[in-house]
Amino acid sequence: MELEEVFAYDSFRPGQKGLALRVNQCCIAGEILLAEAMSGFGKTAAVLTGVVSAAEETGCKVVYACRTKRQILRVVEELSRLQKRHHVTAASMLSKFDYCLLKEDGSRHVPQESFGWYCWFNVHNNLCSYFLNVALLGGEFEQAVREVIRDVPSHRELLTKSQSIHVCPYEVARLAMAQATVAVVPYQYVFDPRAAPVLFDRNFLERKKTILVVDEAHNLREFLRGVNSTTLTVEQLECAISEARTLFMDQAAASLEALKRLLQRFMEGSPGWLLDRAEVLEEFRKERGAAWLQNLSFELTACSEAAWGAVAYEKRLPSRLLQVGQFLVRLSSESRTVLVKWERTLALIDPNPTEDFASYLKGFQSSVLVSATINPSDVFIRSLGLGSADASTYQAATEPLVSVKTIIDTSVTTRYKLRSPEMFAKIASRVAAIVEANQDGVGVFAPSYSVLEPIFEMASHKIAGRHLATEARGLSNQDAAQLFESLRSNRGSVLFGVQGGRFSEGEDFREDILSAIVVIGLSLPPPSPMLYAEYACLKRAGEPDSYLMLSRLPALRKAFQAAGRHIRSPGKRGLVFLLDSRFDSGVVRDLMPSWMKKDLVSGEFDPQTLHLITKQFWGSSG
Repeated sequence: MELEEVFAYDSFRPGQKGLALRVNQCCIAGEILLAEAMSGFGKTAAVLTGVVSAAEETGCKVVYACRTKRQILRVVEELSRLQKRHHVTAASMLSKFDYCLLKEDGSRHVPQESFGWYCWFNVHNNLCSYFLNVALLGGEFEQAVREVIRDVPSHRELLTKSQSIHVCPYEVARLAMAQATVAVVPYQYVFDPRAAPVLFDRNFLERKKTILVVDEAHNLREFLRGVNSTTLTVEQLECAISEARTLFMDQAAASLEALKRLLQRFMEGSPGWLLDRAEVLEEFRKERGAAWLQNLSFELTACSEAAWGAVAYEKRLPSRLLQVGQFLVRLSSESRTVLVKWERTLALIDPNPTEDFASYLKGFQSSVLVSATINPSDVFIRSLGLGSADASTYQAATEPLVSVKTIIDTSVTTRYKLRSPEMFAKIASRVAAIVEANQDGVGVFAPSYSVLEPIFEMASHKIAGRHLATEARGLSNQDAAQLFESLRSNRGSVLFGVQGGRFSEGEDFREDILSAIVVIGLSLPPPSPMLYAEYACLKRAGEPDSYLMLSRLPALRKAFQAAGRHIRSPGKRGLVFLLDSRFDSGVVRDLMPSWMKKDLVSGEFDPQTLHLITKQFWGSSG
């Protein structure tokens, strides 16, 4: 089959066909491929072309895993275009929480942490008519599934369709996944052992007959670390005690009070950050009995008493009780995690989150890991627990496609010890000068919300006549969609976001929404016992680049991903400003994508100079 027959557009952009061909060859040969192409290259369309053609040739299915819901929507958009030119069945699936129509109908607020119980309680007590209709509708339900896989709908369209026939959208999506050739899912359904059975066991997908695509693969190690680790704070424990009392669970409240005293004794009495897990468990057994911890964790995770209490007394559904219970289950189970402490927090962490990753990938027919930033590839390969013989790399040629000028301003920094109102004011004045000199939109990305918020506050007073949009903490999907639409509707808008956030990776800023990007500082992970444990594990394994792997590279990748948000099509011209002296080093320049280094200047620039550089780039007089 010719690749042109599968491609969603009339013609390939430069480099796209080469990527699609390499992906196709890799999938047929059963290899692991690391594919790199810059932002705006059109990776999704090219990779889909390669994997769909390979799937049809080998009789395999495709699972396309994405980190965020926004990235899933982008892949779904490309699949929908592809289906208009080539017949292939496809489906996407988010979490049950995202699909539940019952909670939308009711007046009770359902926290996401409690949703698993909420769904189980209603289904097993025949209280969810949407689920009951799955069996009752018969042919109408199956017809809905057939329509879904023929033309993969958006999330909202699936909800509307399911509501019109009064059936559970999750069940529609789940059956569609089993029947479709291409399935688009969040990382959890592939890499989280608690969620993966939904895809590979219950839907009868065999990994050996599945081609796996991982989007934004530079996030994989961080994701695996999070899946295998969990934390418990004293505040969460206190909230769980309060929830138990509110629901008249006096025995559970007393047990949680005892647990709090025991844990605080270890947190306050043990030197250092590493705790002996066996010693902690033995202390529990001595004080409370052999089965006490297991009984308590079962009571909290099953949450049956809490569930009925919440219904009977019309109380808020418990969430902290579940969190404490889940922590206790993992604490008492056999696991390779270690127990650490800091301040008022306990954590179970996996110091080697990629230990089994290579063997897991080899269980698939083929795996394609896609990213805009995998340089240096050898370090990236090792960060995932792979050897040089396990995977091949492919870098799409993109240099002639864009014209970008990069400016490094060494007069400012977000280095923790140098953060101050005065430093933030200097940064804000530079952001305002850059925005004023650009007629079109500007994206501003800070390393964290704690840096973003004061800079946004200061800069917003200096920027006049522009629509300003900021990525707030805890932004919902609906709020994010509305914010993004406001950027499209107001030419010259300024977006303030965080590196590694929902707008700095995977988002498609089409229609020349942004003409320049300002990257403020480096999003280096703060020192913590969790990080120390991972460093120690890598050093024991003889890894020479542990700091580069765990700290510097993840921060630089977030910065470079943000820097490419305005590069969405061939021939694009744009500006990138890196506001931090730490970007001006030989090591960082070596790690920069080639398109950022072609026209690069650095120095100590005041706001007026940055304004002038911007004007000159766009061909205007000062």
